[in-house]
Amino acid sequence: MEGVSLVSSIDRRTFLTTLKKTATAGAVTCGGLGVLAYMQRNRLLDGATLDETSVLRPPGAIDEERFLSLCMRCTRCMDACPSGSIQLAGPDNRAELGTPFVAASDVGCTLCLECTLTCPSGALEAVHEKEDVRMGLAVVDERTCVSHNGSGVCGACHTACPFRNEAITQGMRNAPTVHEDYCVGCGLCEEACILKGVKAIRVESGRAAV
Repeated sequence: MEGVSLVSSIDRRTFLTTLKKTATAGAVTCGGLGVLAYMQRNRLLDGATLDETSVLRPPGAIDEERFLSLCMRCTRCMDACPSGSIQLAGPDNRAELGTPFVAASDVGCTLCLECTLTCPSGALEAVHEKEDVRMGLAVVDERTCVSHNGSGVCGACHTACPFRNEAITQGMRNAPTVHEDYCVGCGLCEEACILKGVKAIRVESGRAAV
């Protein structure tokens, strides 16, 4: 009888584990379908495509694998964002469909941190001080930056930086230098860059699209 009880216990645990995984997958799928319908209603299907080499998640985002498994695709973080910097990944990124990201070249994050307080799943952890945000690191391409290559004088990224003279300092012709200890990766510098298309300063997050 003890052998039968042990087998039953193992089978029960296996069943419950499988049931939990199925329920989680179903929730994510249903969430994705709900977001797809939401995006269709609000005409968001065009455009919202992730940068495959560096996905910029909102403040408080946990590591990418856990983020994708916990994010409910509920749109609460996007709804809470007053600047409209949070977008939802569209059908071109199937694994990430409906997950929030920031397209800094369009609109950088203003670090209001409202999104971190509205996430119900833990995909975004609460952040209370903007200095504690770590979305990524701004990287300057000195070949295309007009202040670095000598083709002009700019300084837009420095002006836009919420931690100017700490995260970004200036040299000759206002040439920017990024300081890793202070940069939070908000992307306001990337938004402000005067170059069209590929910006001379971009935030690298270390996250790649699946």
